[in-house]
Amino acid sequence: MTTLTLKSYQQSALDALAAYARAARIQGPAAAFAQHAGRAYNADAFGPDVPCVCLRIPTGGGKTVLAAHAVPLLAAEWRGTDAPVAVWLVPSDTIRTQTLKALQTSGHPYREALEAVYGLGLRVCSLDDVAQVPAPQWGRQAVVIVVATIQSFRIDDAGQRNVYSFTEAFEPHFKYALAQGKGTEGGRDLACLHALPDAVVTPEDVAQDPTGILAGFVGQPRWSLANWLALHRPIVIVDEAHNTKTDKSFKALQRLNPSCILELTATPIEARTNVLYHVSAQELAAENMIKLPIVLAEHPEGWPAAVFGAVQTQRKLEAEALKDEAEGHGYVRPIVLFQAQNVGDEMPPEALRSYLINELKLPEAQVVVATGTTRGLEDLDLAARDCPVRFIITVQALREGWDCPFAYVLCSLQKLSSATAVEQLLGRVLRMPYAQRRGREALNRAYAHVCAAEFSVAAHALADRLIHHMGFEALDVASMIAQPATLPLFGGDELEPNQPPVLMQKALIATNFEALQPTPELLALPGVQVKTIAGAPQVVVAGHIGQEAEALMLAQVRGPKKQEQLREQVAQHNALVAAQLAPAARGVPFAPLPTLAYREDAQAPLWPLEREAVLEAVELDLLTPQAVQLPGFHVAQESDVFEISLSAEARVTLRRTDVDQMAMDYGSSSISADDLVRWLDQSLFKQLHELTQSQRRAYLAAVVNDQLHRCGVPLVLLTQARFQLAQSITNHFGDLRDAAAKQQFRQLVLQAGSAGAWLVEPDWAHPHVFEPGRYPAPVLSRYAGRYQFGKHYFPVLADLKDGGEEFGCAQLLDRHPQVKHWVRNLDMAPCGFGLPTSRGRFYADFVAELVDGRVALLEYKGAHLQNDPYEIEKSQVGALWAQTSGGRAVFGWLTKQQDGKTLAQQLDAVLA
Repeated sequence: MTTLTLKSYQQSALDALAAYARAARIQGPAAAFAQHAGRAYNADAFGPDVPCVCLRIPTGGGKTVLAAHAVPLLAAEWRGTDAPVAVWLVPSDTIRTQTLKALQTSGHPYREALEAVYGLGLRVCSLDDVAQVPAPQWGRQAVVIVVATIQSFRIDDAGQRNVYSFTEAFEPHFKYALAQGKGTEGGRDLACLHALPDAVVTPEDVAQDPTGILAGFVGQPRWSLANWLALHRPIVIVDEAHNTKTDKSFKALQRLNPSCILELTATPIEARTNVLYHVSAQELAAENMIKLPIVLAEHPEGWPAAVFGAVQTQRKLEAEALKDEAEGHGYVRPIVLFQAQNVGDEMPPEALRSYLINELKLPEAQVVVATGTTRGLEDLDLAARDCPVRFIITVQALREGWDCPFAYVLCSLQKLSSATAVEQLLGRVLRMPYAQRRGREALNRAYAHVCAAEFSVAAHALADRLIHHMGFEALDVASMIAQPATLPLFGGDELEPNQPPVLMQKALIATNFEALQPTPELLALPGVQVKTIAGAPQVVVAGHIGQEAEALMLAQVRGPKKQEQLREQVAQHNALVAAQLAPAARGVPFAPLPTLAYREDAQAPLWPLEREAVLEAVELDLLTPQAVQLPGFHVAQESDVFEISLSAEARVTLRRTDVDQMAMDYGSSSISADDLVRWLDQSLFKQLHELTQSQRRAYLAAVVNDQLHRCGVPLVLLTQARFQLAQSITNHFGDLRDAAAKQQFRQLVLQAGSAGAWLVEPDWAHPHVFEPGRYPAPVLSRYAGRYQFGKHYFPVLADLKDGGEEFGCAQLLDRHPQVKHWVRNLDMAPCGFGLPTSRGRFYADFVAELVDGRVALLEYKGAHLQNDPYEIEKSQVGALWAQTSGGRAVFGWLTKQQDGKTLAQQLDAVLA
């Protein structure tokens, strides 16, 4: 099993991809995308039948490990195969070499993610080695992952690339496929290649062939590497996918005949990309993937001050690191990344190295240069304890394919607005070592020293880099940048181990609008002034820009493109303003909320109340007819087409040739029921983890036996439908478990005072605390309306539409005089506050701290859900939480109308 535990946002992204793939098989890619992403699907060049979706992951979010987990997920949920062929496209040869090595190295997390599903039969190769994989293994015995660059396939003339050339090395492969296609079960139909561009030998090809090999092959598929890949309809993974949105790239991907395409990038081209899931900076920070905030020091004196400041920061950080290690948090050695000026300027790399050694007296071994011509980092393990390197000088040679686990400080001697590689270096500095929060607070931040005249100019340049080049959101960026004057490290004071940062962003929210003229009408608006910047008068705006001010600003700009750019600048400015005003950004604490706990009797110890504790008291009999019969699952075959039903609404229609046989040499004639049970046991290990292996095997054997004998489904047909069978078993087992847990939860938790019930009480010793900077709201579900909520604790709001009943409830809460501040609750642990239920946890819509110190939990329900049994259970749990709090907590179950009271009256009654 894989040893690398996925982060919550990574698992959420994969869950979203799995749900989309399942829906796409039933509804089609476009309808499924509209359902799961809430937007229209862009079919682009691949047509409506080929899913092409994107996971948008900011710099530092771990795109490659997601890709490794996505291959088996898409193979099962979309392709329905145990042995997929995947083509993994990367942007450069450097990345290709690194990715290929990682996927081929036993024990590497990328390799383990695949071996956990496919075992040691996994094959990973480059384009040059594809012909060495025996033809019978493709699609049957082994998973083939081909790592290449998009440039290998991107060409106008297919004859100019070896991948499209007629190659005798592929003769046995195509002859094998042709033999298999003659009526053999699971064979490949070469006719599909005739629809692909440049896939068939033409008379022109024969005329231009000096070898004469092509004579006699006119009208037949080329024996080419590209055609061999296309024949297997590969899963295509595209890393840094924003680089492939060109007509040449589309044509190259079409030639691969993909079954589906998964794109990964931090900065997608929105108009041409189907973003299915978007990870935010706060999600990365909540999982300790990146350091926040970025402490930005500007040095108007010039590069000597910036360099000296960076060296001093490194020395202080190293002192903090030594204390941190002594306190048991592991070894780090903070490193500075210097971005020198170009050759010919005042301070190129070698001159900077000389300055550091001769003027600042740094040891030579601590300073290395890494550029295109000077490769000082080769054969160095920067994470090794005996490595002396603390300062790395580059220009832009480290833009990709390189990592520096201990990078903490960026010192750029170039202008941030023009430095083409600063975001790549900043990406290294943002990454948290080992993805683990450090004990000393200074080591949880990143640092930047830049040559700039004032903080606002440098901060805006840095914000633009983070937003437009690294995939972060404006609201997140506002809490990512801090001034050094507010942080003790720069003042020389001792840092407390857990001292939270206090962000001072007033300079950041005064935005310079270069495109505007200081007209009297504009200057009459609040917050608008004229400042001299770089010797010229320019319009600067502080505070929120309303609709009237925006209209006056737009009136000065001509042309739709320039107006759209100004609108984006205004929206970014308002997001920064809103973030600075939020209580969390101002360091205001949120009152702790008690969790629920239980005792089995008055003398017993107090334990956290979780669903798992209830499940331990549940005993399921999985061999009853009710347990082994799968309601809704049905397989019907007519000729070479069969239909699989999972429920009354969900049906999948497949042709026999669309479904691969089971891997590992399972043929249609030799497969047995035990083989299918064994496959189900391996596939459903996680879903049925509460059962021992003997219990799982007995249950799965009973299910298979029921399908074979009571339902009369032939074994071969049931095997072909194995992925849908596994999904149906998962769903049914979940229903059985939920029903038993519901009954047990009612007896042990909700029926207080009855015989055998637990003693439930709040646990104030282990409360939930909302922490500033820990609100990982998914980007695609964030509130984006114009109404400004004044009391929301965090700068962003999760899962709130602009309008509707919940929006109205949020407005009433925000304006209520009893409310000090409130949170749109996240439905995820540990950042959201949840109460236990029989199915898991219940995350109420809103959490509030009242002016009198009490805390309130509020859930809004539409009329259609008021009588739902599970919703009633939630209300009972919430009431129990409040009743046991000794008056320190209140719970409200709110509806549009309730006992003759309006929503506002209900809220008054709850908060009174």
